[in-house]
Amino acid sequence: MRALILGCDRLTIGLATGLASAGNQVIVLSQDRDCLERLAEEPGIIPILITEPSMQDYLREGGVATADVFLALSNDDHQNALMAQIAHHIFNVPKVICHLSNPQLQAFYKDLGLDVVGYSMGLVQEIGRSIES
Repeated sequence: MRALILGCDRLTIGLATGLASAGNQVIVLSQDRDCLERLAEEPGIIPILITEPSMQDYLREGGVATADVFLALSNDDHQNALMAQIAHHIFNVPKVICHLSNPQLQAFYKDLGLDVVGYSMGLVQEIGRSIES
């Protein structure tokens, strides 16, 4: 499986290393250079530094056209919603998961057909279940 992840933090590091250790190819797009440098040491993970967060070019560079799953996990709800919509509707990624903290946005984007996950202590497990479904 090819997974493309937007955003890099502790959650992403755990999720990306878990997916990579299971034999999946993982590409992480982020503005956080330090986080990406930590991931660069992990086998099976390709880090890509982005400077303009909403650019489709970065999705293309990350291989969105051949991704099996796209995970929008940045700390910005609006960026996540926008990039998830692009991955879902323009690039037709089969599985798109969008992390949104705002409950109103969660309800809105679920109604638009996105697989939305909110903040919870079991977020990694919730994302894992969403990928598998």
